[in-house]
Amino acid sequence: MEMGAVALLEHGFERASMEAVAGAAGVSKMTLYNYFPSKVALLEACVRTRTDAIFDAFDEGEYDPVQPARGLYRLGRQFVSLMRAEDVIRLHRMLYGLVSVHPEVCQTFYEAGPAQINARVKRYLARAQQAGSLAIEDMELAAEQFLALFLGGPHVRATLGIARPTDDEDECGVRENVRLFLARYGVPEVMTATA
Repeated sequence: MEMGAVALLEHGFERASMEAVAGAAGVSKMTLYNYFPSKVALLEACVRTRTDAIFDAFDEGEYDPVQPARGLYRLGRQFVSLMRAEDVIRLHRMLYGLVSVHPEVCQTFYEAGPAQINARVKRYLARAQQAGSLAIEDMELAAEQFLALFLGGPHVRATLGIARPTDDEDECGVRENVRLFLARYGVPEVMTATA
Protein backbone atom coordinates (compact mmCIF):
# COMPACT_ATOMS: atom_id res chain seq x y z
CA MET A 1 0.00 0.00 0.00
CA GLU A 2 3.07 2.21 -0.09
CA MET A 3 2.08 3.46 -3.55
CA GLY A 4 -1.26 4.56 -2.11
CA ALA A 5 0.56 6.73 0.42
CA VAL A 6 2.65 8.21 -2.40
CA ALA A 7 -0.52 9.15 -4.27
CA LEU A 8 -1.92 10.85 -1.18
CA LEU A 9 1.28 12.85 -0.74
CA GLU A 10 1.64 13.76 -4.42
CA HIS A 11 -1.93 14.91 -4.94
CA GLY A 12 -2.76 16.05 -1.42
CA PHE A 13 -5.39 14.54 0.82
CA GLU A 14 -8.34 16.45 -0.63
CA ARG A 15 -7.38 16.09 -4.30
CA ALA A 16 -6.33 12.43 -4.21
CA SER A 17 -9.29 10.26 -5.17
CA MET A 18 -9.59 6.69 -3.96
CA GLU A 19 -9.56 5.73 -7.65
CA ALA A 20 -6.17 7.42 -8.13
CA VAL A 21 -4.85 5.78 -4.97
CA ALA A 22 -6.08 2.37 -6.16
CA GLY A 23 -4.45 2.91 -9.55
CA ALA A 24 -1.14 3.91 -7.96
CA ALA A 25 -1.28 0.83 -5.72
CA GLY A 26 -2.14 -1.45 -8.66
CA VAL A 27 -5.45 -2.64 -7.23
CA SER A 28 -9.08 -2.05 -8.08
CA LYS A 29 -11.06 0.63 -6.31
CA MET A 30 -13.32 -2.10 -4.88
CA THR A 31 -10.31 -3.92 -3.44
CA LEU A 32 -9.08 -0.70 -1.88
CA TYR A 33 -12.47 -0.03 -0.27
CA ASN A 34 -12.54 -3.59 1.09
CA TYR A 35 -9.46 -2.76 3.15
CA PHE A 36 -9.96 0.97 3.72
CA PRO A 37 -13.50 2.33 3.84
CA SER A 38 -12.27 5.92 3.55
CA LYS A 39 -9.24 8.09 2.80
CA VAL A 40 -8.96 8.75 6.54
CA ALA A 41 -8.66 4.99 7.21
CA LEU A 42 -6.10 4.72 4.41
CA LEU A 43 -4.05 7.59 5.82
CA GLU A 44 -4.15 6.01 9.27
CA ALA A 45 -2.88 2.70 7.87
CA CYS A 46 -0.10 4.47 5.95
CA VAL A 47 1.04 6.37 9.04
CA ARG A 48 0.95 3.25 11.25
CA THR A 49 2.91 1.27 8.67
CA ARG A 50 5.54 4.01 8.35
CA THR A 51 5.89 4.45 12.12
CA ASP A 52 6.09 0.69 12.69
CA ALA A 53 8.71 0.30 9.94
CA ILE A 54 11.06 2.68 11.73
CA PHE A 55 10.45 1.25 15.17
CA ASP A 56 10.28 -2.45 14.24
CA ALA A 57 14.00 -2.42 14.81
CA PHE A 58 13.10 -1.24 18.31
CA ASP A 59 13.62 -4.55 20.08
CA GLU A 60 12.96 -3.52 23.64
CA GLY A 61 15.38 -6.21 24.82
CA GLU A 62 18.21 -4.34 23.10
CA TYR A 63 17.44 -1.15 25.03
CA ASP A 64 19.03 -1.86 28.38
CA PRO A 65 17.09 0.08 31.01
CA VAL A 66 20.18 0.13 33.21
CA GLN A 67 22.06 2.13 30.55
CA PRO A 68 19.66 4.94 29.68
CA ALA A 69 22.28 6.98 27.81
CA ARG A 70 22.52 4.21 25.21
CA GLY A 71 18.79 3.45 25.12
CA LEU A 72 17.79 7.09 24.79
CA TYR A 73 20.45 7.68 22.15
CA ARG A 74 19.04 4.84 20.02
CA LEU A 75 15.48 6.10 20.52
CA GLY A 76 16.57 9.61 19.56
CA ARG A 77 18.37 8.41 16.43
CA GLN A 78 15.33 6.43 15.29
CA PHE A 79 13.02 9.36 15.93
CA VAL A 80 15.27 11.80 14.05
CA SER A 81 15.58 9.31 11.19
CA LEU A 82 11.79 9.19 10.95
CA MET A 83 11.38 12.96 11.16
CA ARG A 84 14.00 13.62 8.45
CA ALA A 85 12.47 11.20 5.93
CA GLU A 86 11.16 13.05 2.89
CA ASP A 87 7.77 11.30 2.95
CA VAL A 88 7.27 12.22 6.61
CA ILE A 89 8.18 15.85 5.97
CA ARG A 90 5.72 15.93 3.06
CA LEU A 91 3.04 14.32 5.20
CA HIS A 92 3.49 16.97 7.91
CA ARG A 93 3.23 19.74 5.32
CA MET A 94 0.02 18.22 3.99
CA LEU A 95 -1.47 17.85 7.47
CA TYR A 96 -0.79 21.45 8.44
CA GLY A 97 -2.98 22.46 5.51
CA LEU A 98 -5.81 20.18 6.70
CA VAL A 99 -6.06 21.39 10.30
CA SER A 100 -8.99 23.75 9.78
CA VAL A 101 -10.72 21.73 7.05
CA HIS A 102 -10.30 18.12 8.21
CA PRO A 103 -9.42 18.06 11.92
CA GLU A 104 -10.44 14.39 12.05
CA VAL A 105 -7.60 13.55 9.64
CA CYS A 106 -5.12 15.28 11.93
CA GLN A 107 -6.55 13.45 14.96
CA THR A 108 -6.23 10.13 13.12
CA PHE A 109 -2.64 10.95 12.19
CA TYR A 110 -1.83 11.87 15.79
CA GLU A 111 -3.21 8.58 17.14
CA ALA A 112 -1.49 6.45 14.49
CA GLY A 113 1.90 8.17 14.61
CA PRO A 114 2.93 10.56 17.40
CA ALA A 115 0.84 8.86 20.10
CA GLN A 116 2.37 5.46 19.23
CA ILE A 117 5.90 6.86 19.33
CA ASN A 118 5.16 8.53 22.66
CA ALA A 119 3.88 5.20 24.04
CA ARG A 120 7.10 3.44 22.99
CA VAL A 121 9.22 6.10 24.68
CA LYS A 122 7.10 5.88 27.84
CA ARG A 123 7.54 2.10 27.97
CA TYR A 124 11.31 2.46 27.81
CA LEU A 125 11.33 5.24 30.42
CA ALA A 126 9.16 3.11 32.73
CA ARG A 127 11.58 0.19 32.40
CA ALA A 128 14.52 2.49 33.17
CA GLN A 129 12.63 3.89 36.15
CA GLN A 130 11.98 0.35 37.44
CA ALA A 131 15.68 -0.46 36.97
CA GLY A 132 16.56 2.58 39.07
CA SER A 133 18.51 4.39 36.35
CA LEU A 134 15.99 7.22 35.83
CA ALA A 135 13.96 9.18 38.38
CA ILE A 136 10.75 10.40 36.75
CA GLU A 137 7.68 11.78 38.52
CA ASP A 138 5.46 12.26 35.45
CA MET A 139 6.10 9.66 32.74
CA GLU A 140 3.81 11.33 30.18
CA LEU A 141 5.51 14.69 30.60
CA ALA A 142 9.00 13.15 30.46
CA ALA A 143 8.23 11.25 27.23
CA GLU A 144 6.83 14.40 25.64
CA GLN A 145 9.85 16.41 26.77
CA PHE A 146 12.24 13.84 25.31
CA LEU A 147 10.56 13.86 21.90
CA ALA A 148 10.13 17.65 21.92
CA LEU A 149 13.90 18.05 22.21
CA PHE A 150 14.13 16.84 18.59
CA LEU A 151 11.45 19.15 17.20
CA GLY A 152 13.26 22.47 17.47
CA GLY A 153 14.84 24.68 14.82
CA PRO A 154 16.38 21.93 12.65
CA HIS A 155 13.02 20.17 12.33
CA VAL A 156 11.13 23.39 11.63
CA ARG A 157 13.65 24.43 8.96
CA ALA A 158 13.51 21.00 7.32
CA THR A 159 9.70 21.03 7.30
CA LEU A 160 9.64 24.52 5.79
CA GLY A 161 12.17 23.49 3.15
CA ILE A 162 14.69 26.08 4.32
CA ALA A 163 17.52 23.72 5.20
CA ARG A 164 17.89 20.10 6.20
CA PRO A 165 20.42 19.32 8.93
CA THR A 166 23.46 17.28 7.96
CA ASP A 167 23.98 13.83 9.45
CA ASP A 168 26.72 15.29 11.66
CA GLU A 169 24.39 18.02 12.91
CA ASP A 170 21.69 15.47 13.69
CA GLU A 171 24.22 13.23 15.44
CA CYS A 172 25.38 16.14 17.60
CA GLY A 173 21.79 17.13 18.33
CA VAL A 174 20.81 13.63 19.44
CA ARG A 175 23.82 13.31 21.75
CA GLU A 176 23.27 16.73 23.32
CA ASN A 177 19.52 16.17 23.73
CA VAL A 178 20.16 12.88 25.53
CA ARG A 179 22.67 14.60 27.81
CA LEU A 180 20.15 17.33 28.59
CA PHE A 181 17.40 14.80 29.33
CA LEU A 182 19.70 12.77 31.58
CA ALA A 183 20.77 15.92 33.43
CA ARG A 184 17.13 16.24 34.50
CA TYR A 185 16.05 12.62 34.97
CA GLY A 186 19.22 10.54 35.29
CA VAL A 187 20.22 8.99 38.61
CA PRO A 188 23.75 10.34 39.28
CA GLU A 189 25.18 7.11 40.73
CA VAL A 190 23.99 5.13 37.72
CA MET A 191 25.25 7.73 35.24
CA THR A 192 28.79 7.65 36.64
CA ALA A 193 28.78 3.84 36.88
CA THR A 194 27.68 3.32 33.24
CA ALA A 195 29.55 6.22 31.62
